[in-house]
Order: sequence, then structure tokens, then C-alpha cells
Amino acid sequence: MVQKILIMVTFGEQYPDRLEPPLHLASLGAALDTEVTMVYTMSGGLLLKKGNAERIVPMAGKKTYLESVQEVKEFGVKIFVCSPTLERYGLTKEDFIDEVDDVVGGMYFITEALEADVTFTF
Repeated sequence: MVQKILIMVTFGEQYPDRLEPPLHLASLGAALDTEVTMVYTMSGGLLLKKGNAERIVPMAGKKTYLESVQEVKEFGVKIFVCSPTLERYGLTKEDFIDEVDDVVGGMYFITEALEADVTFTF
């Protein structure tokens, strides 16, 4: 039986102390052969915008946000941006880093949450 973890990220770079925990938990879950999905919405989605992901450094002397995202992708974590982020900030899928698997709507998150064994919200 595959266990599923769903992680939603709702905040952006204005909370630098919160940037690393979702990615860390995603890595740990994936390392345990758990199916991990991350959904970024609203200002959280801006963390994955081209230019931002390369610039943002969650902790001094650490990797960029992009490098951390690339690491979780190597573990097989799926990463999505929720469509309200695009609507609110006037963005398209092409505005996001290549590591974003797709743009999804709120119904996707609800469906995944109902199927997940654990859901974390940041």
C-alpha cells in the first residue's frame, strides 16, 4: 500500500523561516518511498516563479529555493501551482520554473487531500 503525503504551501518569501520546512518534510517523506505531492497557492506560488526561485535563499549560507526544489524533484516529489496564483498575479505556466509539473485547481487539492494519509499546510 502506497502512502500519500500532501503538502500545501500558502505563504511566500515574506516568511523566510517557513520556507525550508515544507521542502524538508517532502524530502523525508519521499525518502521513505511515500508518494509526496506539493501544491503551492497564492503568494506561495510566487516562490516557484522564474527569477524568484533562483534569488530566494531560505537560510543564510544555504541553497537557493530552486536548488532545494530540484532536490525534492530528484526524490520524485510532484509539484503543482494552484490556478488562483496565476489569476491573482497575471501569470502563465511559462512564468514558473521547469520543476513545476502543472497548474491545478482547487478541486485537485481537495481530491488529493481526501486520498492522502497525511496533509500538511504551511
